Amino acid sequence: MNFFAHRIRIKIEGFRTDKLIDKAMKVGIHMCGIKRISDMEIYCWVTPEGLRAIRKEARSLYRITVTEERGSVYRIRQFAAKPFKILCSALILALVISQSFFVKTIVVSGYRAIPEEELRECLEESGIREGTYIPSIDWGKAEKHIYQVFPQVTWLKLAYEGRKVFLDISEGRNREPGELGEVADEKFYSNIVASSSGYIQSITSYRGLCLAEEGDYVEKGQVLICGMVPIEPTVYGEDVPDEYMVRAKGEVWANVPYRLTFNQERYTEDKRNEGEKLVACIRERTEKEVKEKVNSSIRLWAAENLPENAQILNKNLNFCYKGNIIEIGVTLEVRQQIGEEQEILVG
Repeated sequence: MNFFAHRIRIKIEGFRTDKLIDKAMKVGIHMCGIKRISDMEIYCWVTPEGLRAIRKEARSLYRITVTEERGSVYRIRQFAAKPFKILCSALILALVISQSFFVKTIVVSGYRAIPEEELRECLEESGIREGTYIPSIDWGKAEKHIYQVFPQVTWLKLAYEGRKVFLDISEGRNREPGELGEVADEKFYSNIVASSSGYIQSITSYRGLCLAEEGDYVEKGQVLICGMVPIEPTVYGEDVPDEYMVRAKGEVWANVPYRLTFNQERYTEDKRNEGEKLVACIRERTEKEVKEKVNSSIRLWAAENLPENAQILNKNLNFCYKGNIIEIGVTLEVRQQIGEEQEILVG
């Protein structure tokens, strides 16, 4: 199922949903992105034809709900029914295309002794600033001007990606005869990796190259925003690097599944007055009492184990009675920020 195809996300509810999935696959219904919430609830992506076929297989035994539709074909059909939206979209597209030829952001990195403000002023003197028409920039002239203004610069790379201009430099230090050189601090480069496994809800890169997109399932430790960014040379020459390294920055929000187990005593003791006597009686806990106690345990667990900005989106409880014990299996779907910095070791 490709990116442009019309695809539908559905929720299947019913007893033993895995049987329906197996039956659908045997008859050739294409399904992807299968996400099992519990024994009675599953999410997956299907085509419109697959939805009709799976409804036929499900009959009245399962409830199938459409939760989302995506795909270029689906969007085009929607727009085709609304001419005003087509016109607005065309105007917006024209505006976006026109804006793509102008510099939006300038990122300067690699400097140590040279102030960033002076490097930006040097770029402005060469005609590179926010709002500059990109095809009009003379990249060779700008590089030559930086070398002339800052003789301590031993190497630089000036390039652009989209509407961003990147200036990365390496500094040397002019020393007087007999003066001992100082050891410079090592440059810090990093990736953004996943701190937990989950489904990407949104990913925003402020610096670095995104290696995942919305809807992807990622494993713990997987690189999400790479600090090694490829570049296209703006000038011809030997030994021109094809990538530069940065300290990656960004935000990655994901839906993370958690599976927990809590145990409770099945019976409780109630005491009541009968005349002048205090009588104790044993009774079985009600489902409401069990749920209240397990919800309290979940809140305590979340306060101790989840990040401060995490949000519980879905919760599923499964009760299992084992003698005098009630075992409650809990499935949580939590929205949280999973991006964490991991240093790239150079050399």
